Amino acid sequence: MEIKKMDDPSGRGSLSGYKVPFPARQRPYSEKEIETVVNVMRNAEGQTQGDHMRKFEQDLAAYTGANHAFAVDNCTNALTLAAQLCRLGPGDEAIVPAYTFCSSAISFGRTGATIVWGDIDPHTWVIDVKDIERKITPRTKAIVVVHLLGMPADMEAIMALARKHNVKVVEDCAQALDSRINGRHVGSFGDYACFSFHGAKTMTTLGEGGALLVKDAADAALVPGLRFCGIAGFAGERERYWVPAMSNVAVDIAGLWPNNFCIGEAQCALGSVMLESLTAHTDRIIEAGMKIRGLLADTPEISFARIPEGYRHVMHQFAMHFDGSAFGKNRNDLLDLIVNEYKIRSIVQYYPLYRYPLFQAMNAGQADCPVLEGWWDNTFSFPWWCAPDDEAIHYMVNAVKSAIDALKLGR
Repeated sequence: MEIKKMDDPSGRGSLSGYKVPFPARQRPYSEKEIETVVNVMRNAEGQTQGDHMRKFEQDLAAYTGANHAFAVDNCTNALTLAAQLCRLGPGDEAIVPAYTFCSSAISFGRTGATIVWGDIDPHTWVIDVKDIERKITPRTKAIVVVHLLGMPADMEAIMALARKHNVKVVEDCAQALDSRINGRHVGSFGDYACFSFHGAKTMTTLGEGGALLVKDAADAALVPGLRFCGIAGFAGERERYWVPAMSNVAVDIAGLWPNNFCIGEAQCALGSVMLESLTAHTDRIIEAGMKIRGLLADTPEISFARIPEGYRHVMHQFAMHFDGSAFGKNRNDLLDLIVNEYKIRSIVQYYPLYRYPLFQAMNAGQADCPVLEGWWDNTFSFPWWCAPDDEAIHYMVNAVKSAIDALKLGR
């Protein structure tokens, strides 16, 4: 495969020329949110690691039901902190979903641990607990659970399995803020959980941002130093606050260099305000997604992930599966019509990670994921944001139906 560097790392390309483009940002900022950022710019004494960060961490912990929350600069670095807290290294194994965004795996691969790819559940399309159980070995030290596209994984079964084998669980909730299982927020089940506030998410802190949730108090005590260069206070009282220096640089985990993953005060202040309206936004997304599912219920060639009873699936992206085998057509045939004739900027997300050159070069190109292999090549996603109006919904649905009818006629 030829590798081409892109000015647009999202891979979506130009947004112009389409009746329904795929937006780079999920939702606009409100005037209150804009004013909050401007106020911090004008009035905050410090621009990082201050009162706004601490408030955002408290607000996020309260919203998710977490024991401890730490704001960081992005979700990838939250995952890096989680991997460090798992004490992963060469000789260890981490089970990671093969169907996810690449950073879910990169943060664990860079520890030197071996990545073992997890297959998807054939109904929900997130990591399959039965496959996890099949792949656990005495070397397994961590299970990474990705609530992909906002669909919660079966956390009760996964946690029971992890406790049985004394394995740490990291929840990747990058796309699942406000997703819940029987009212309990994802991220509150595992040992660690990671969230993203990237611009493509339903809540963003100025384009980048993330958070790490930690269950254990002893682990939580390590995070401030790991997050910011090992900076700590000197022990005991000091006669002069400047002697021997303003602050110490300490060791949090033996043999592990610390990081600098800090986030700005304006971003944190914005995050606290955005949490206030988050559920209302995700309600609109869910409503739009369920409407599309209903309108396509009479189109057997299109199927969706099954939402288990009691699960709140926030539908971060709107993925579906096409089965044109009865008339010899595949996903690419369908998208040729939807994209080029109907001008709907649909996309294909998340190549199975073991197919990418990076993971193949890093000795992670082998996988045993038969469900994913049989399913992925006929999936695609509608353009999605918070949230498409009725006109866009009906246009996309009618385009899919018309395109399928054309394919049946031999187009």
